[in-house]
Amino acid sequence: LGIKGFSLDKIIEMDDAFLEDSHDHQHDSRVSSVGIDVPGEVIQQKLNDWISWLLKEKGVDLFRSKGVLAVKGMKQKFVFQAIHMLFANSMEGAWAPGEEKRCKMVFIG
Repeated sequence: LGIKGFSLDKIIEMDDAFLEDSHDHQHDSRVSSVGIDVPGEVIQQKLNDWISWLLKEKGVDLFRSKGVLAVKGMKQKFVFQAIHMLFANSMEGAWAPGEEKRCKMVFIG
């Protein structure tokens, strides 16, 4: 999502075996993800209504949600993260001149 919230160097510092794939593991087929990437801006009230509805109706099933959105009238990027129904957002870095405004979201659950 471009917010630099993950640093592989820091992970390797803490766990030098992080990238090794020598252990057996299984993925739960009941867990899936969906990504949304659309150009343009969203209207803040519609975004608030939709996120409120989504977390109320599907929050228990959503393990993680995150996104970087262009909100109409805002110069900065709207960044959100959620774990189930716990939601946090912030305004991060301004859209650069000429940068295409997009809305990117990922939902895992």
